[in-house]
Amino acid sequence: MSFVYVANLGGSNVSVIDTKVNRLVSNILVNPSPLATILSPNGQFAYVLNAGNPGNVTVIDTKDHRIVAIIQVGSLSFTTLPTKPMMITHDGQWIYVANNDSNNVTVIDTKDYRVIATVQVNDTALFTAITPDDQYVYIINSSFNMVLTSITVIETKRHQVISTIRVGVTPANIGITPDGQYAYVCNFNSDNVSVIDIKTNQVIATILVGNSPFDLEITADGQYVYVVNLNGSTVSVIETKTNQVISTVEVDSEPIALGITSDSRYVYVANSQRFSSLGGNTVSVIETKSNQVISTVEVGSEPIALGITSDNRYVYVANSQLASGSGGNTVSVIETKTNQVISTVGVGSAPVAMSITP
Repeated sequence: MSFVYVANLGGSNVSVIDTKVNRLVSNILVNPSPLATILSPNGQFAYVLNAGNPGNVTVIDTKDHRIVAIIQVGSLSFTTLPTKPMMITHDGQWIYVANNDSNNVTVIDTKDYRVIATVQVNDTALFTAITPDDQYVYIINSSFNMVLTSITVIETKRHQVISTIRVGVTPANIGITPDGQYAYVCNFNSDNVSVIDIKTNQVIATILVGNSPFDLEITADGQYVYVVNLNGSTVSVIETKTNQVISTVEVDSEPIALGITSDSRYVYVANSQRFSSLGGNTVSVIETKSNQVISTVEVGSEPIALGITSDNRYVYVANSQLASGSGGNTVSVIETKTNQVISTVGVGSAPVAMSITP
């Protein structure tokens, strides 16, 4: 049995959707402003990050949707765009939380839900990534103070900073190749992607992409990086062998998030209407073989996050409706076989993040 956990920023709750019937089965009351959710590798626990001063992490047992712990972290708040401030190591032992207001990272031991370290980083820690071998955590410091814009590298063995890397202007999302050799970083205000060699923590390439790159995903074989350009209404396709853009795919207005099916055949792109009243409120489906859009699916208002089930049958889209309007506060369920919405599930106010159990 598989469930979708949806963090409702404005509702102080987490909605749970049963993927078998695509219906809401639970609404779990949590602390105010839940803005991120992740799962333990075995899917046994969901971790929900709540904004505040201080913030906290709510631990939910996915077997019965019961809260089993609440852990205090640093000070953090929701920005105008969705972030990825919380990650768990692949072995499920540690959780790292980037606290953008207190400028530090909280390290949680999942065995006893204890905070075992607080690591000071540069200004406005917003995005996180962990290497496949769990040795290093990369924290994006996306400050508008250009001096402090950087990536902080934390060694998990001692939970200490070992490197600070300067990249482009206002770095956003980061992805690490499956072999753990390289990290790719979207630089939102310099319209490029930085490539970091994990071994040396040096920038080895800077790739010009579209206007305002915000999110990226890497194919399972590590051959290609797909980058959504928020203000360019395009997706840039980077070949990792050459670190060059091999294709630019036109999509709908304001692409803000994306996901790749586990077989790497299709890319699903959420096109928001976050800052414009034109276009958006759709999901573009890109076939990776041809890098062509093969379908555009209408969803709800301001889609801001999406997730794909492990069997690639369904795509779940969080329609946030963060601005005024209608058609939001829902999750659209797309059947990948037909690329049609087969269900629209009402959730809490302003859904901004989700995670799906295996």
